[in-house]
Amino acid sequence: MIRTFTVVGGGSAYTPGLLSALIHHASELSLTEVRLYDIDARHLEIVSKLGAKMASTQGAPFTVRGVTTLEEALTGTDAVLNTSRPGGLACRHVDETLPLELDMPGQETVGPGGFFFALRSVPASLEIVDTMKRVAPDAVLLNYTNPTNIVTQALLGRGVFVIGLCDQSDEDMHDLARAIGREGEALFDCVGLNHATWYHDVKIDGAPLPAVDAIEVPAHLEGAYRLRFETSLQLARSHPGYFPNSYLAFYARPEAFVRQALEDGSRAAAIMDKLPSYFEHFEEEAAKDVPELKKHRGTSGFGDMAVHMLRALGSEAPRRMVLNVPSQGAAPIFDASTVVETVCAVSKSEILRPPSPPVAPDQMPLLLRLERYQRLAADAAAGHDFDAATAALAENPLVGSGTKAKTLMERARQRYGAKIPMFA
Repeated sequence: MIRTFTVVGGGSAYTPGLLSALIHHASELSLTEVRLYDIDARHLEIVSKLGAKMASTQGAPFTVRGVTTLEEALTGTDAVLNTSRPGGLACRHVDETLPLELDMPGQETVGPGGFFFALRSVPASLEIVDTMKRVAPDAVLLNYTNPTNIVTQALLGRGVFVIGLCDQSDEDMHDLARAIGREGEALFDCVGLNHATWYHDVKIDGAPLPAVDAIEVPAHLEGAYRLRFETSLQLARSHPGYFPNSYLAFYARPEAFVRQALEDGSRAAAIMDKLPSYFEHFEEEAAKDVPELKKHRGTSGFGDMAVHMLRALGSEAPRRMVLNVPSQGAAPIFDASTVVETVCAVSKSEILRPPSPPVAPDQMPLLLRLERYQRLAADAAAGHDFDAATAALAENPLVGSGTKAKTLMERARQRYGAKIPMFA
């Protein structure tokens, strides 16, 4: 039973939305305390004050408090949600812009940007695991830190039960539902790796998808998001019965995403411009007798996903969840220990992995290369070997050569400096 829940990265502008979801669904959970931990003391103070007042004024059966040391945050906790962003948005800006110099897509989870994010996220996550082993050995670690597949892969076999989370499938289904004018729950199976999955037998509101040629891009999507959906439709036309995760578009049309990124500018820069307004709002509401949360970063999907996960882990009856976990035979094309993204049946006693649908033959080479890259990147990020990291980066399908990988690593050493422990 999960009574104490710790959020690492709890000073984020996402956290008030997460707390709102936990409060709204409090009667379905067993929480008595939510701890927030962050290395940004000022943001942590603001979010903790707001969260504590939200919980008390809305009658939540749990308290919210900020904690300034990782050890105190984790001691005796039942579950940890890792949402940290090592290096902050400044490093994300480099993740998104450095690859463009070599005509590669700049993105924080796929391609070189995702690799350099992993070189920061994995060491920070290993510190969490090492601390949990000492002060909360029975707790479950829910990893939401990107790139979630590489981070989760790196944390396996280190003495802590870890589950990788990603809400991209929810976002893809939301966009797909808007495109076909439906509302309601989406049900599907999936096969692949995080940000490289294929959804199979999709039903929205109980009905199968219409013919792909009848689906148009939702009007609300712009820029790279629109390009991703357009490319997803192209891929779906040649794979009947399947619909791709929208991140597969980066591998299908890398040149188009380079052009789009040069036109739009970095997403990190846009977020940094807006971020002060979020914390001003949080601070203003925290000062009121009854705060009213009107805005926060992210959609409701992040908070809902956390609620669903906590509810499933406390449930006697299995609940369907899309998770990033070792395949253990669910997707036979991958090694049993490879972290795959698959539909699971989750309860308090076990996580069952029903067989995944088959992989389309023309997609196997990409997925198998991504599997090899994922495992090499996880090992490299956990170590401090520059040459091993270069070799891992060369395996990324968007890099594809040792020469390019070496150039990227040398430039990265200059741009990130000590923000990447390997370069310190």
